[in-house]
Amino acid sequence: VGHDVDMDEVPRVGDGLLVVDREARIQYASPNALSTLHRAGIVGNVAGRRLADLGIEQPIIRQAMKSFGPITAEVERNDTAVQLLAVPLIDREISRGGVVLLRDITELRLRDRLLVSKDATIREIHHRVKNNLQTISSLLRVQGRRLESVEAKLAIDESVRRIRAIALVHETLASESSDDVSLAEVANMLARTVQDSFTSPERPIRFEVHGDAGLVPSDVVTRLAVVLNELLQNTVDHAFPDDLPLVEGRVGLVEILLSRDTEHIRMMVRDNGVGVPDDFDSSSQGGLGVSIIRALATSELGGEIVMRRRTDSAGSEVLVEVPLLDD
Repeated sequence: VGHDVDMDEVPRVGDGLLVVDREARIQYASPNALSTLHRAGIVGNVAGRRLADLGIEQPIIRQAMKSFGPITAEVERNDTAVQLLAVPLIDREISRGGVVLLRDITELRLRDRLLVSKDATIREIHHRVKNNLQTISSLLRVQGRRLESVEAKLAIDESVRRIRAIALVHETLASESSDDVSLAEVANMLARTVQDSFTSPERPIRFEVHGDAGLVPSDVVTRLAVVLNELLQNTVDHAFPDDLPLVEGRVGLVEILLSRDTEHIRMMVRDNGVGVPDDFDSSSQGGLGVSIIRALATSELGGEIVMRRRTDSAGSEVLVEVPLLDD
């Protein structure tokens, strides 16, 4: 009384049953118990013997009788995994022995090991994909240094940044045990990368991530990472151009705001830069960056994009809203 037993430990029809005395010697073994012991490599008559005498070192029987409550344990022998549930038999607060339920859980443990192995393999695949993407980025940078065309160099640099955004997602997946990724973690990594690459004392810009969208499926995060990379790059290029007069003590600020509800994931990027014109129309923009954003967020993820001038202060804001798809 007073001891909780997990529902997985509730007796089943196929469980074996041992009855033991106060000395933990087996007084009775059901046919299912004998069958389980046989699979564990124990044959012959078990009556009058302890589990320890049978080669199963497991003190749970005595522990159960001392604690006056059920105790579970697992043993492995002869490639067979057996779960034991020891329940004391008590008469007037005196232990009179106990019963031990035996359950063959070999297949269950085998599936567990296969899942662990599969999980490790998937993480290794993500790690290798990340390394391959980094190798491609390095090759592109080498190729870019050999080019003389400024436009071609710029195109190479932009491609490297897009590949790097995808690699960050795989880097995160390589350290996770599931196929879902924290969008906030990826956003923070992208923000740090952009800040390290494109800011300087002469061009101070601070990046901040606020909110959280929780864990998001990896295929969605990969697309949102590329979208966010494009938005951050466009913000640096257009909200804080090189010819923007530097105001004493003024620091550029780019904020990434993440949120979600039961139906949508929302990602907003806003800045305190020069801002887009009042008559700005994102649908008329034909740049590659905007085209990539539109293709990923609207066509592939079925979401919406709103690009506008901020009404609360100087600068612009871009809101990306994508639906949460059912599995």
